[in-house]
Parts: sequence; C-alpha cells; structure tokens
Amino acid sequence: MVRFDLDGLAARLRGRRVGLVATPASWTVADGHLLDALLARGVDLRVLVALEHGFRGELQDGADVGRYADTATGLPVLSFYGAGRVAPEAMVADVDVLVFQVQDVTHRAYTFHQAMAELLAAAARAGKTLLVLDRPTPLAHLGPRGLTGTQFFPLPFPMLPGLTMGELAKWLAAENGWTAALDVVPVPGWRRRDRWMRTGLPWIPPSPNIPTVASAYAYACTGLVQHTSVSEGRGTCRPFEYVGAPFLDGGRLAAALNALRLPGVAFRPLHFQPGFNKFAGQVCSGVQLLIRDPGRIDPPLVGLALLRECARQAPAEFALQPAFAAWLDNGDWTPERLAGLDLAAIRDRMRADAAAFRHRTDPFRLYPE
Repeated sequence: MVRFDLDGLAARLRGRRVGLVATPASWTVADGHLLDALLARGVDLRVLVALEHGFRGELQDGADVGRYADTATGLPVLSFYGAGRVAPEAMVADVDVLVFQVQDVTHRAYTFHQAMAELLAAAARAGKTLLVLDRPTPLAHLGPRGLTGTQFFPLPFPMLPGLTMGELAKWLAAENGWTAALDVVPVPGWRRRDRWMRTGLPWIPPSPNIPTVASAYAYACTGLVQHTSVSEGRGTCRPFEYVGAPFLDGGRLAAALNALRLPGVAFRPLHFQPGFNKFAGQVCSGVQLLIRDPGRIDPPLVGLALLRECARQAPAEFALQPAFAAWLDNGDWTPERLAGLDLAAIRDRMRADAAAFRHRTDPFRLYPE
C-alpha cells in the first residue's frame, strides 16, 4: 500500500518558492489533488506548469495549451505543450524548486518524459532544483521491453523502460552531469512486481484515452497503430483495445493473430464506428485486443504482429505515417518491411535491447523487484 508523506514534503519545501508540474492523476484519496494538499500545508506556490492535455486534463491529444490563470486558485499556468508553449527557462525563473509529479504509463511515447528532461536541464542551467515526487508505474512488472529509440527524450531507451519517472530522472541526471539539480522522493512501500491494485491508489486517467489500467496495457500493445492508416480506436469507448479500418476484414485478422498464440492476449473480430479521429462516422472492421494475462504479455511484439497482419491483408491501403519509426528504433520502416517481418528474429532483437538497457540503468533503480 502506497502512502505519500506530504507533510514531510511540505517541510522540505518550507521557505522556498515553489512551482508545480502535475496532472489530474496527481491525486490520492487521503489528500486529494497535490496542488490543494500543498496549498493547505502553506507551501509558497508561485506557478503551475501544464503538460499535454492541460493542467486539469481537459484536452485531447495534440490540442494547444496556452498561458492562462488557473480558475480554482488564480495561479499562473505556463504551458509546456502546443502553440502557447513557454520555454523551460521561464518555468524555473521565479522559483527555487519545481515539484514534478505526473502519472506515466510506462511508455516512451508519453510526452511527460520529454517535459521532465527539459525541465531538469533548465533547472541545472539556472542553479535551481527539480524535485520528482515519484509514483508507481503500472507496467514495471514486465521489465524493459521493445526496441531502443529516442522518442521525445534525449537518451535512447526501449519502448517500455520498466522504470519510474524518478528512476529515469536519476539516470538522465547522471548521464548529463545534472545530479546537483535533481531531488527524487521515492515511493514508500512499492515494489516493482506490484500490480496497480496493490498500490491502493485510484487510477486517474493520465490522459483522456487512457481511462483504465487496462488501457495502459492496451496502449503499450497498440499505441503505434496511431501512426498508420488504421484506427487505434480513438473516438470509441475502447481506445487502443479496438483496432480496425473500413478496408480490413476483422474475422480474417482475428484468425491470423490468434493462430500466432501470442502469450497473454487474444483477439475477437468486431465492427466499430469512431465518433471522432480516424474514420469518424465510418464503420470499421477489425479486432478487439483481449488481455488475458498481464504478466505474460510482450506488448511491443503484440503491436508488431498486429501491424504485420494488417499490412499483409491490405497492402494497397495500409500506410505508415512519418512518426511511425520513432516509436521503434528510428529505423527505415515501410509497409513492405512490416509485411515480411520475422517475429522470432525481432523478438530476439528486442530482448537484447531491453537487456542492454537494464544493465545500463541498474544503478539507478530505487525499488526492489
């Protein structure tokens, strides 16, 4: 059971000008939102920093976030994302310490990692402190998984790093000589093997399309579908669990995927009609990803197997968007390469990448297995 010592945090912040980087998921049953908990303890908050989706989490992916005043507190909100983006130097200019607590989903594609990296660099340059109030990460029990790339982050790491934000920050600081600017408050009472239910924390969506813990597993499997001509289920009640397109045959797709006997998952054919995003208002045929055993799945392998079968079934319609390669290894990916993919060979390569990352980051792990 996880308990955050916010009284101890407030004492640590006493006499310092403080900024807060948080999302709606920075919330506990005992204390409510971190913003309110810090104000109630007399912390001198000067500025709030909004990441993707806005400080209150009200915006869809890719929506612009501008500079504004928080309606509940009147505190200025500086945007880290979109057309109204403010330079990180401005976010640390009028504070002594930035408290950073965001809920990640154990995935490299989340822009929260990029924000942490840029804020830590800005704090180091300005002689300020980034204090990471760490949180459990839901897929840590799977360990590192996937090919190594540099999506949104200045250092390469696999699609699923298996590390918390605090552990990633420690690694990043050590690699760049920024350790003097970093303060990490670990999560008490958490073990890496713990599933989310054991934390005792409610699941608050870190972004609009990750409404449940199951969504985090699904996103790890099918998130890369968003950078193809196939729908990843945005605009439905099951984002990242529904995958399809008007040009696919869900029955054939489910049969091909189930024949692979991928560990921990199964697929059922379905039809769905997105309310927004790709193919809005059109009927798509595809599959629902069914997670049967979260402890056995290999999410990057599931995603590549799914896209291989899509590429084989609809070679004329299946296409990749420019950002696709960044989800993997920044390599030369084409529909033809996906259609001919050797799943056993790519699985072995991903395991090698993950093992190398595990070796590099072992000194920065804060939690027992």
